[in-house]
Amino acid sequence: MEQKENLLDLLRVLLQWKKPILYTCIGIGLLTALISLLLPNYYQSTTIFYAASMDQVKPGHIFGTATTDTDFYGNDHDNDRLLTIAESNDVATYLIDKFDLYTHYDIDTTDQRASYKVKKKFFKYYNVIKTKRDAIELSMEDIDPVQSAGIVNAAREKVDAIYTKVIREQLGTLKKSMEKNISEKEKRLQVISDSLLAVKNRFGIYDATSQGEVFAEQILTSESKLNRENAKLKAFQQISSIPKDTITLLRAVVAGYKNELQLLKEKQVLYNQGLSSVNVFEREQKELANRLSFQKINLNQLIAANETPMTGINLIETGDVPVMKSRPKRSIIVLSAVLLSFLFSVIGILLFDAYKGVDWKALWRGE
Repeated sequence: MEQKENLLDLLRVLLQWKKPILYTCIGIGLLTALISLLLPNYYQSTTIFYAASMDQVKPGHIFGTATTDTDFYGNDHDNDRLLTIAESNDVATYLIDKFDLYTHYDIDTTDQRASYKVKKKFFKYYNVIKTKRDAIELSMEDIDPVQSAGIVNAAREKVDAIYTKVIREQLGTLKKSMEKNISEKEKRLQVISDSLLAVKNRFGIYDATSQGEVFAEQILTSESKLNRENAKLKAFQQISSIPKDTITLLRAVVAGYKNELQLLKEKQVLYNQGLSSVNVFEREQKELANRLSFQKINLNQLIAANETPMTGINLIETGDVPVMKSRPKRSIIVLSAVLLSFLFSVIGILLFDAYKGVDWKALWRGE
């Protein structure tokens, strides 16, 4: 019952002061409405895009040797790169210069802190966030709706340009590394080719694969001829009617075949001595030539990829010229001001009524 009476006392106090409360709320509401009408209208333009995947610059995906499918949309790391670029001073400076924001924001360029002031004001209206669906949302507020749309679209294009520049720089670095590696392999291949030629000349090898068979066949043929002519010589020597000139000629023929057989065997020995070295050099030459050919193909693919138009973003929505203002929300401002004035009026009146019997002068004097 006592609590009820207290509540009724509070209500009775408020009813006694209802007119001042009402007038205060009306006055604050009118004043807030007047002030809000003087506030400029701001228009917000927004562009939305996703990060493109960095798979497009990975060698495995460029050369077709990757074991996984290529992702066309980027991951969280790619989104973080875009966010970092979009919030960078490079992008801000570019937009400030492109749209002459010093003049637009009425900032004196001769001021030593002009750069700081214009960027502070720019970032007040410029905003970049990652949405709950992992898209990048870039927005800009301005009193000029056309300029707000122009800034967000220019910002998106600049972010894309910086992002693709980084990609192309990575491709350029990879290209230089591959060109250096190819150059070194070409030099090594030339050394191997020269060494192979020198070994072949030294050991008289022209075909390591078939020359051994040729030697064996020639030796067998030469031995057969030598045996035949030697047998013929022995037979003729036992026949007294055979002229001495014929015997002498046969002896010369036999001697010639012996020399020929000896020469062939010497060449075969020399061939066998150099065959292992030639095989080693030819195998190394073939392997190195195959690797060099494969790397040149990869280099051509890399050059083609670098020359192909690329983008670092997948555009979802461009920044359109807004037709509705984003702020100020004048009705919300007025209602909030009226509500706050009512609450403070009530609190003030209740405090005044609760302590109206206090002798503040005596309290101040410490009595």
